[in-house]
Amino acid sequence: MKKIMLVAVPALFALSACDGPAEEAGEEIDDIAEAEAEVMDERAEALDAVADATEDTGESAELEQEAEALEEQADGI
Repeated sequence: MKKIMLVAVPALFALSACDGPAEEAGEEIDDIAEAEAEVMDERAEALDAVADATEDTGESAELEQEAEALEEQADGI
């Protein structure tokens, strides 16, 4: 999915400079990317909650790292 976004983002900028249907398509691509980032943020929050509830400190730290990586990836979208 990340590779698709790397291709779609430059196309989005090219399409957003135009008027009409191309501009609408660009806005839809942007909306999809934003929705993906929101889903990743929600998953990261869920992982943080599981990490907080986990008694095993090693597993908790691992879950927190995974959550941080997801948040960073979502911020990059």
